[in-house]
Amino acid sequence: MDYTKWTRLLEKIVTPDGKVDYHRLAERRAELDSVIAEFAASSPQSDPDAFASDEERLAYWLNAYNAFTLNAIIAEYPITSVWKTRDGAFFQRRRHRAGAQAVSLDDIEHEILRGKFHEPRIHFAINCGSVGCPPMRPAAFEASGLRDTLWAATERFLRNEWNCRIDRENRRIHVSRIFKMYAEDFAGAEATAGNYRRGVLDFIARHLGLERDSIDGYEVVYNIYDWGLNDSAREPHLGPILFHEPVEHYSAADSELRELHLYEGNFCNRTCDWCTISGSPGGWYRPYSHAILEQAVATLAADGNLKFYGGEPTLHAEAIIDAIRFLRARGFTGLVTVYSNGIKADRLIAILESDPRVEAVLNYSIYHGRDAEPLPRHAKEKLDRWSAAHPGRIFKGYKVLFHAGAGARHDFDRDREGDYHGMGTGCVRCFPVLTTKGRFHACPFAAEIDSPHYDLGKVGTDPATVLRNYRTFRRWIDDTLDPAARARGITSCELCHTRLQELPTPGFEK
Repeated sequence: MDYTKWTRLLEKIVTPDGKVDYHRLAERRAELDSVIAEFAASSPQSDPDAFASDEERLAYWLNAYNAFTLNAIIAEYPITSVWKTRDGAFFQRRRHRAGAQAVSLDDIEHEILRGKFHEPRIHFAINCGSVGCPPMRPAAFEASGLRDTLWAATERFLRNEWNCRIDRENRRIHVSRIFKMYAEDFAGAEATAGNYRRGVLDFIARHLGLERDSIDGYEVVYNIYDWGLNDSAREPHLGPILFHEPVEHYSAADSELRELHLYEGNFCNRTCDWCTISGSPGGWYRPYSHAILEQAVATLAADGNLKFYGGEPTLHAEAIIDAIRFLRARGFTGLVTVYSNGIKADRLIAILESDPRVEAVLNYSIYHGRDAEPLPRHAKEKLDRWSAAHPGRIFKGYKVLFHAGAGARHDFDRDREGDYHGMGTGCVRCFPVLTTKGRFHACPFAAEIDSPHYDLGKVGTDPATVLRNYRTFRRWIDDTLDPAARARGITSCELCHTRLQELPTPGFEK
């Protein structure tokens, strides 16, 4: 494969800091079309004899990903983010031709690059058109010396303090969320959370020339990811309230839960007709007892993520603050997340200021006033000011609505459907819940459904049993729930909230 045309185009459109001059690219559509045609004419799958080595195959797919990304962006330019395209499926739509095959960007990244090459440095070579991505390379990737090129690209990425900053005083490493999004690629053979964190530290030490012992035991903290377009005409803009990405992920090899929701009931100061747990001023509330909090500490990894939700937690702000202090006193060192509608801004800020390891996630619909009464102006202004002064502490949730709770049978706008964003219609596989009624429930979206399908245990249940039951629930999702929902032509959330009794129970331990 000759990448001369691709290199010549990159030399003209990539700036010294690795951004793209899309105006200049738009003037050179014919050159880009010619490059795209070359990728369509041949690929490692259509012409395997032409790509004899791993390096030749890897170079092809790295270049194809980057070229296809630019082609998809320029087709809709001007845009401000790859998440703001016409169909919402920027990464999922199979619009690109590689040899004789139609592929999506997700196909290339996940099935081919990650699935076949097992080379974590690809994450610092492919560019999805976002500021949070690695800088664009002003030349094609060539098979000759490719591993050295990937090493250099990785080192350049890590030398940027936004992507990797070592805080010696507090024994923390602040890294790009790329390390979170692709956790298993850095974890080694057994992808436990502990192995993953050690893998990240090993990877960083190796590529920055650090003694591994010098960062042993450091906490890994994930920076905000800027999804704004990597446009040379656009300054990076990290708004005060940003999209929230979970910190923890599930691994069947983990010996303890990495994340746990705490649910106080569906008593709320709003009634939203799409609410997953049908919250309202007529809902119920029960405070957190010491027994509940002790069970939470016993069940969750000490450095995991504990999430308070309802209902509306700020209606009982002092109880939340007291609960956090109680948990800290018993050894919980991890992240605390509070889900809130933000209406009681002063109370939410008081919770945030009570502990430096607390973050808040605001409801997207209420914050933006979409399908909901908007956040009062005075509350929004307070939260925006506080967030600007304390970056990385307040986020907004995603705009997708789920066919759950009050919204089980609702028709949502197309751009609010999970399938529109490539999420599919299956279960989103959240971590479980401990309710203030003393039960472990398998799904935070179904916390108001009292059914043996979700009963993982209760206060006093051995944490190991709760974890085994949660693993059983995940298998039940794969083997029973999602296939049944597909067969009925509905989402898995809708099936749980309207036809759950048609399904067998998972068979939990007692």
